[in-house]
Amino acid sequence: MKFTVDTHLFRELGELLVGRDSTALVELVKNAYDADATNVVVYGEGLDDPRNAWVRIADDGVGMSPTEFEQGFLRIASRLRERGSRLSKLYSRRFTGAKGIGRLAAHKIARLMELRSVPSDGNGRAREALEARIDWDAIERHETLEEVDTEAISVATTPVSSSSKPGTTITLRRLRKRWTSAERGRFLAEVQTFEPPAVLAAPLKRAVIEGPLLLANTVVREARRDDPGFGLKLQGEFAAGEDYWQALAESAEWVIEIDALSKRGLLRYCVAPTRKALREDPNARRRNFEFEHPDPKDGPFFQARILVRVGALSGPSAERTWAGRSSGVRVYVEGFRVLPYGEPNNDWLGLDSAYTRRARTLPFLEQLGTSFGEALPDEGLSVLPNSNHYGAVFLTQGNCASLRMLVNREGFIPDAGYDTLVRLVRTGLDLATRVRAAAKSARDTAAEHEAPTPGSAPQKGVGTKEAFNQEIGRARKLTARLKRLTAQGKLPPETYRLLSRTVRHFRRATRLSERLISEGAMVRVLASVGTQMSAFIHEIAGLLGMAQTVDAALSSLAKDTRVSREARQEIREVHKTVGDLRRRLERQASYLIDVVTPDARRRRVRQSLADRFEAGKRLIIDAAARRSIDIRNEIPTELKSPPMFPAELTVVFANLLTNAVKAAGEGGVILGSGERQGEKVRLLVENTGTGVDLREAERWFRPFESTTVELDPVLGQGMGLGLPITRAILEDYGATIRFVRPRPGCATAVEITFDA
Repeated sequence: MKFTVDTHLFRELGELLVGRDSTALVELVKNAYDADATNVVVYGEGLDDPRNAWVRIADDGVGMSPTEFEQGFLRIASRLRERGSRLSKLYSRRFTGAKGIGRLAAHKIARLMELRSVPSDGNGRAREALEARIDWDAIERHETLEEVDTEAISVATTPVSSSSKPGTTITLRRLRKRWTSAERGRFLAEVQTFEPPAVLAAPLKRAVIEGPLLLANTVVREARRDDPGFGLKLQGEFAAGEDYWQALAESAEWVIEIDALSKRGLLRYCVAPTRKALREDPNARRRNFEFEHPDPKDGPFFQARILVRVGALSGPSAERTWAGRSSGVRVYVEGFRVLPYGEPNNDWLGLDSAYTRRARTLPFLEQLGTSFGEALPDEGLSVLPNSNHYGAVFLTQGNCASLRMLVNREGFIPDAGYDTLVRLVRTGLDLATRVRAAAKSARDTAAEHEAPTPGSAPQKGVGTKEAFNQEIGRARKLTARLKRLTAQGKLPPETYRLLSRTVRHFRRATRLSERLISEGAMVRVLASVGTQMSAFIHEIAGLLGMAQTVDAALSSLAKDTRVSREARQEIREVHKTVGDLRRRLERQASYLIDVVTPDARRRRVRQSLADRFEAGKRLIIDAAARRSIDIRNEIPTELKSPPMFPAELTVVFANLLTNAVKAAGEGGVILGSGERQGEKVRLLVENTGTGVDLREAERWFRPFESTTVELDPVLGQGMGLGLPITRAILEDYGATIRFVRPRPGCATAVEITFDA
């Protein structure tokens, strides 16, 4: 009796140890690095046709002899790399490849592997070339590995001249997978990020920032001084296309650098404004922070550089698409990317969840104390999502012993070492949030203390809170001026005028504060109403089920010939009414689910304004139909909102359309339109019928100031909350809403302006 090994071993181990095709390909590139290659070329052709496609990985490393190929590649669970110091022959590089992954990676990608390797004799001279061919399909036609013959695996050597350069070329044919265009695009995007971009790995250029920060020379790989380095080229269908990294760096507003490597036991952070940020705010300042490493013995020890973009993306559409695909903070070990960190749906640093929750504090920084800067009110609201960050975390094998890779090579085991890495990187991002919030607070304070014009009033179209802050800021400015004059013993002729203006601003602030208190009470009332909505949805769903049952029963009775003709006619009339009831319940249930359920509030994304207008339109379509009101949606489909919850925009349009239906009049028209104006998106919701006096338009944005007195049987009379709620939602995203002069033929127009 003896052990035998089934040929399905490769398939079983491959599925376990190699997560995806791009992971498999990077493992083959790592093998080239371990073989002391200085250059690797990865070429792909015909990737949309698996039968005829091929992938080639060619390197200029030390190559393999037949013995090394047999003992290292062909032997299952080889111990070859466990011998000695686990360093490469020529440049003493730490091995990055996993034992045995190379053969499994080849099996994962393709059914046939061809290999040619010219080994070095140690003096730079080559003697003979190894040529091997492995047909994985032929191997699996046998039951056990003992039965595998030369048809499945063939190995031969051929003499080569002494001038032949050492290196290995692996060609993979008959790819296993027929990729859809989306899968192929995702695969290519992963392949093109194997190595970090130079902008993140090399010192930043003067066009981006003034002078060096922490990382003059980023340690991407552990290397000896005589190591010439490692370069990766992607060719054929793997070619990356145009590189926009430098343009992206020049459009970023802030740079974060983290050094947890150069001084063991000490963590250093730097948050600095870029040249672009300084042009917009000359008072923005660089901040440096230091503290002790929480685990100075085991680490991990690393370096990182992260670019932060605050404003909206601009430039050609190709550049914006590229930037969206390249965002996120990625992790590299010995210069090779570790998936899935930094992918669009990977939130390993918790940025997206923090952005969604809109917490007002940065709890971790508060725990660290005042050495990390003074906490500011609502600073947590300045947290930016992953899509606004472009960064790389650089780890080396010798400095991340506390991090252990998952068996499928996709990420680290979530243990204490990984938690430390996440916490230290996130600390840098939170420090940047605090520094940005402080800079914004300084700008706002300076703006508040600008000399006001005589008799100035709050700007039209701003919210109550902002108007209150404006009045308080102006009053403080005038008070400070009066104090200085009094201290100097000067009472100029305009003293009375200054006092009058100060009192006027305080009176306005008082009225606004009363309104804020009223709005706060309104919010609490609405919050209590909102807590009942989930139960109400269940009730609606129950009524809908009952209506559907009655509808089906009446439909059956209307067709039953055993029932008299007169009775069937009456049943049809009732059936029609019940059908209308069912459809209304379905529409209302759909709206409530769209607004209230967690899915509607889980993640902000750019919304199609035309689609959200339609969602609001569905809610009030019955009331509009009873009045023969025509609702026209002429909003261009390409217009998008800033990242918002879909429920928020649905509420905005539902409120505006409800008001418009009440005002449009019998046979009236409601028109939704929009256009892009430079860096802004402008929307208009207009209606015929009753107009709004623009001189009094702002009053309708106050709580409980209803524009209607007529009681609509479906829409109700109105509580005067729709427009205040709408403005509050939009102000959270920097948008404005106001009444404007309508076009000819319309009586009322409401304008919304978003940043594009």
